[in-house]
Amino acid sequence: MKAKKNSKIKVNKKRLSIVIAMLAVAIILLIGILNLILRVFSPEKPFGNYSNNNAGLAIADGNTVYYNKYESGIFKVKGKKETKLTDETAYSITLVKNTLYYLTISENNTIDLKKVNTDGEDKEKIATLSTPMSKFYIDDNNVFYITNKEKMRIVKLSLEDLTETTLVESGINDFVVSKGKVYYTNNNGYLYSISTEGTNNKEISKEYNIRNFQVLKNWIYFYDNSEGALCKIKNNGKSKQTVTNFVNNETYNVTNNKIYYYDATNKQICRCDLKGKKSIAIVKIQAERTKINIANGILYYLDKSDNNNQMYKMYRVKTNGGATNSIEY
Repeated sequence: MKAKKNSKIKVNKKRLSIVIAMLAVAIILLIGILNLILRVFSPEKPFGNYSNNNAGLAIADGNTVYYNKYESGIFKVKGKKETKLTDETAYSITLVKNTLYYLTISENNTIDLKKVNTDGEDKEKIATLSTPMSKFYIDDNNVFYITNKEKMRIVKLSLEDLTETTLVESGINDFVVSKGKVYYTNNNGYLYSISTEGTNNKEISKEYNIRNFQVLKNWIYFYDNSEGALCKIKNNGKSKQTVTNFVNNETYNVTNNKIYYYDATNKQICRCDLKGKKSIAIVKIQAERTKINIANGILYYLDKSDNNNQMYKMYRVKTNGGATNSIEY
């Protein structure tokens, strides 16, 4: 009787191990399916232009979009209702909670950093900046930007007391703030990182001539001129990969779902997947240059204006290539 009992216990253990293994496989499959669902149905977030890196045209918060009409000012659009927030021309916009931060040129031709609530109230000038670049980031109640005062530097401006701290004192070509780090390239195209506190400055890569770049999770995307393709490397400088030869210039935007880029040869804006496959033309344009901005599933871009007083005008089109609509000025 004892032998039979032990045999039965052994059989049950074997069955239990099979059940556990099957459950583990099922959990892995479920996680994979959930990640796929989230990736497909989550709203497209333009990691590369969190601070409007490439465009500065529009930014979304749920179903609400904020965009700049240049001479006409910044507008808030929800559904079919459009509300004017400020009549100033904003050259870049970023959103933190219920506050829009933007750069504008004052009547005295100074570059001012300002803010306004998303309801249009409490408009305020924060500081006058000496900067050659409209790109900036807001992180942990600090403004990160490039200044050309005295020399090109990356600085951090406290929004609490407006004290300014220099993070990097060398020639700067581009920078991105992501997850507590400032990634930057110098005039030689070398890539570095430093913490937002100004510590742990280290070299990531000297192998490639990286000019402008974008950060998506643990990857750094850049256009490799020598290869004529969009490439990426890990944020530790390893594992360089060619993403796609479809991208043949630096006008592109990497989101969490797709890569959008300007096909200069055929004068059209296209998209492909993150593996660099399945290229689809979205819209033809007339201009030789453009900007690409994704906000709330809509592609905002610049094209020639039908107004003789303007060189460019902003347009929008669904990312699946649906009807094109100009922004009414």
